[in-house]
Amino acid sequence: MQLSETVEWGLHACLALAMMPKGARLPARALAEYHGIKPSYFSKAMQKLVAAGIIQSVEGRSGGLAMAKPAEDVSLLQIVVALEDHKTFFRCTEIRRKGPCAAAPKHYRTPCNIARVMHKADAEWRRVLATTSLADLRQSAAAEPIPGVDKATQDWLAETGAVRGL
Repeated sequence: MQLSETVEWGLHACLALAMMPKGARLPARALAEYHGIKPSYFSKAMQKLVAAGIIQSVEGRSGGLAMAKPAEDVSLLQIVVALEDHKTFFRCTEIRRKGPCAAAPKHYRTPCNIARVMHKADAEWRRVLATTSLADLRQSAAAEPIPGVDKATQDWLAETGAVRGL
């Protein structure tokens, strides 16, 4: 299974917004620049997160992106589902029913063992993402800082004047 790169963008963007002071907003362009992503592509991903009610977009001079709800109330699964079009990540096409050696349809009343295992795996990774909140990510990021990144981020934010709404 491979998720699109917009999932990575969305998770990092939401984490960055969750780490901002309450009331702070960042323009989408600044957030894209911070992550080294083309703003046009990044903007489309952010629009999906806005539509899902995970982040909000405030228009105007002091506008920008902010979390729409507390980080504790946002699961990683919500972010993934908002950004991916897939309902499930394994799609069984019942190939066992095709070909020259396939049995009569009456013999295929239950999913095959492959489909059962794949659906179980899908449910398990969704469970992990559903039980991990953005606040959990924020806490682990704060507990394991990368040397120099915090200071560089604070300096960059101050230089660009990207933080708005405070």
